[in-house]
Order: sequence, then structure tokens, then C-alpha cells
Amino acid sequence: MEDAAPYPRARQVVILALVVLPLMQLVLLPLLEMLPAHLSLSIAELFLLGIAVFVIRRRRWAMEDLFLLNATHGRGLLIVIPTAIAAGLLAGEADLHVARIWEWAGWASPLMLRRSMLEIQLITDMAHIVPTIVAVGLLPAICEETFFRGFVYTGLRFHHGPRVALIGSSMLFAVAHLNPWQMPAFFLLGLFLGWLVHRTHSIYPAILAHALNNLLSVLAVNLRAHLGIDPLGALEPVASPVRMACLVVLVLGILLLRRWPPLMPALSPFAFSGWTSRLGETQEA
Repeated sequence: MEDAAPYPRARQVVILALVVLPLMQLVLLPLLEMLPAHLSLSIAELFLLGIAVFVIRRRRWAMEDLFLLNATHGRGLLIVIPTAIAAGLLAGEADLHVARIWEWAGWASPLMLRRSMLEIQLITDMAHIVPTIVAVGLLPAICEETFFRGFVYTGLRFHHGPRVALIGSSMLFAVAHLNPWQMPAFFLLGLFLGWLVHRTHSIYPAILAHALNNLLSVLAVNLRAHLGIDPLGALEPVASPVRMACLVVLVLGILLLRRWPPLMPALSPFAFSGWTSRLGETQEA
């Protein structure tokens, strides 16, 4: 009966995440340290997606269902752009305040960790523009969203409902980065990305929002490094008017996104009906 389930169960999701994510961070990336940083990061992200694809194909699940490759409103995607930028700035603001709390408590993040996070986003010449955009902005958005807001979210939603799916996928997303100092910010960002998937029943708004958040961080780091200005909160909090504007844009964006019903169901009715039919046959036998 368990093998007939068309979506992964919570136990399968958690075990896979707790095995693959440390393996990627603690084994694969160190093995690739001789390669350029952008290349090693790209390989690690593709490894995460590749494992999910392998498991889905092995279990004969429907990839388009688990990854939520559903159509969504074009106007909704346009609204996601300013909403995601606002959410990203607010998440970054929260991260700065949490970092100050850790410093006050005597538990600041290691300097080496902060340096590596900044260096991989720093564009030192024209040749670094495309690799940085792809490795830092696009690939993590595609691979991490299909894993966390696709594979993890749909499995939890099918078996435990949307609330558990939203919170559980956000928690795993935060833990996956193996960075306890930024875990609150990752969790908040995960909730926003999960809400986009919950509202639209599609992975594409979350991928777009995640990519924008990453590229916003890259822009903030390079503005600070090359021009000496920090309007996007790379190291200092944003100005109060910017913060208030972000709150307004975020609220308006959420309200507007709620106006359009999803084009597709979050869970495949064919998978569900097929599973319940097999379940009934098993019980009758």
C-alpha cells in the first residue's frame, strides 16, 4: 500500500533531505574545491536536482506532478516581480537584525563563512558576470525550488495538508543551508516562496522569486564593493522609507495574487483517484 502512494511520504522526504543535503554541503563541495567556485556550486545544485529526479523516476512517480510544472497566470508572474523584491529586502533586513542579536550573544557567524558568501557573489570583471548570474542567481532558484517547493512540498501536502507542507518545506529549506546564523531569514523566505506555490499551484512563481532574491543579493554586494553604497542592505539596514515601501508592496502584491484562482490543481486528481482505487482494492482483498 505504501509503494502505491503517488507522492513521497514525510518519512521519505525527511530521510532524503537529511542524507542528500549534508552530502552535498560536507562531501561534494569539498571534493570540488579545486574547481572554480561558480562551477563547483553549479555542480552541487544540479546534484540536488539530479537526486530528486532519480528518486522520482525510480519510484515511477509523475515528475510534472511532484515538481508542480503547472501553468500560471502571466499577470501573476508580473506581480511576483515587485513582491519578491520587497520580500527579499525585508528578509535581508531580518537577517541583519538576527546577526546583531547573535553578535550580542557572543555567537557571531565565522568570518570565513561570511567571506566565502561575499566572494562568490562578487563580480571582479566582465568575464564573471554570466557565471555569477547562472551559478548564484538562476541554478539555485531552479534546483532548490523544484526540490523544496516541488518534491518536498507536494509530498507533505498530499499526505498531511498544506499547512504541514508549507512549514515543513520551509524548515527543511532553512536547515539545508547548514548556516544556523541565517536560519531565521531562510525560514521566512521559505514561507514566502511556499506561499507563492500554495497560492498559484505552480513552481514557476517561486523559481522567479528565488532568482530575483539571489540576484538582488548579488547586486547589493557589488554596489557596496565597487561604488561604496549600500541602498539594498548588503551590510547595513535599508532606510526607513525603503522598509515601509517594501511592506506596502509586499502586502499589495499578496492581495493582488489572491485575486486570481490557480489554473491547475495543486495535486493531480488522476494520481489521487488512482491511489484511492488501489487502496480500496487492497482493503477489499
